[in-house]
Amino acid sequence: MTHAFQQLPAEVSVFLKRAVVLFIAWKLLYILVLIPREVPDAWLVRETGEATANVLNVFYKNHSFEATHIVRQKKYGDDLVNATYTFVIADYTKKVVGIYQACNGLELMILYAGFIVCFYGPLKRKFLFLVFGVLGLFALNVLRCVFLSWIALDLPHYFAIAHKYVFNIVVYVLTFILWMYYVKGLRKKDETVTTSS
Repeated sequence: MTHAFQQLPAEVSVFLKRAVVLFIAWKLLYILVLIPREVPDAWLVRETGEATANVLNVFYKNHSFEATHIVRQKKYGDDLVNATYTFVIADYTKKVVGIYQACNGLELMILYAGFIVCFYGPLKRKFLFLVFGVLGLFALNVLRCVFLSWIALDLPHYFAIAHKYVFNIVVYVLTFILWMYYVKGLRKKDETVTTSS
């Protein structure tokens, strides 16, 4: 295994080392510090729910949508921690979609950001891709919740497959496209530098 690792190109080796260190650091920080304090999960859950309700109000003139937030105790390991849930409610009575910590897009944003941080490239480019990529993923997650709400209201028999498969595939494919766009831009710069030398 060590021999195979030494055979990797230097770029790949550096990327993998950074990725392992970043992954371990993130998991320790998230599990030991952030989850017990609901940071940033509670904020992301609430903001995703509010944005979803606002977008639905633009497209549905015959319904009124609002986001309702609930904090419940949840068992996490041996501890009880707070967990914020948001329900998008139609016409003050009907729960249309629930947004939980697993639905807030944080893990995908961290995965995306981790790739950008671990991959080589100029700091300015990394910063721009981090900021706009994470904001774009947040917006994409809101759109996912909006479409799931639409399906729950108008095509409820398709909700399970759309929630579990369709939207997950779409979100991960678009994240992959963002990564490829980042790498492709770096390759073009490398080719320009090599050609001009």
